[in-house]
Amino acid sequence: MDSQLNPSKRRKISVRHRCVACYKMFNRREHLVEHMKISYHSLHQPRCGVCLKHCKSFESVREHLNVPDHLSKGNCKAIFTKRGCTLCLQIFEEAFALAEHKNKCHLSPPRPLGTSTQRNPSSSLAGSRLKAMALDCEMVGGGADGTIDQCASVCLVDDDENVIFSTHVQPLLPVTDYRHEITGLTKEDLKDGMPLEHVRERVFSFLCGGQNDGAGRLLLVGHDLRHDMSCLKLEYPSHLLR
Repeated sequence: MDSQLNPSKRRKISVRHRCVACYKMFNRREHLVEHMKISYHSLHQPRCGVCLKHCKSFESVREHLNVPDHLSKGNCKAIFTKRGCTLCLQIFEEAFALAEHKNKCHLSPPRPLGTSTQRNPSSSLAGSRLKAMALDCEMVGGGADGTIDQCASVCLVDDDENVIFSTHVQPLLPVTDYRHEITGLTKEDLKDGMPLEHVRERVFSFLCGGQNDGAGRLLLVGHDLRHDMSCLKLEYPSHLLR
């Protein structure tokens, strides 16, 4: 009754705001709005098959589904343990459907990155029907505080998941942060890296189908491609980026 008579004494209720994509919570609405502006959530992001939470990568989905029991907040881990494929992370309603899927779900192990994997663009793509390639770059840090992104490794994969080109790259500036926890790279890995200019020429040659006319022919697929292309100092038609 006193709280009704004295509004100033009412207990203040904290209203939190949740991102509908990644479920992150914010105390203030403007913080949520800022998060939505910079997070770039999209329908193409990997999602948990149980709660549909958006994640930045499939590894993030895997961590979400295998979180330690004392940190688990939902039933995603329990459901995934019973009805999930540990390779592609799909969830199935029935056990027989999961068993049938596991008989078909096989991926070849990735090729070690220890040494450069290089092919001749014209001979590799001659007579092929390639429509797309996927690009991934690993960045190390330069500058006094290690915040300047520098390309340190490049990998190109065709649409059959074959590694077409893979090499370490010599950074243009001294490396002050190898970001080993993320990149797995060390000083030893980069000492025999390929010069950035040569890497750029090779990548562009593959994307042009081995031709020397400078015209892009293949779709280029990747995560945050514009950033990777910027670090490679490579320009490519925007309508061919995915």
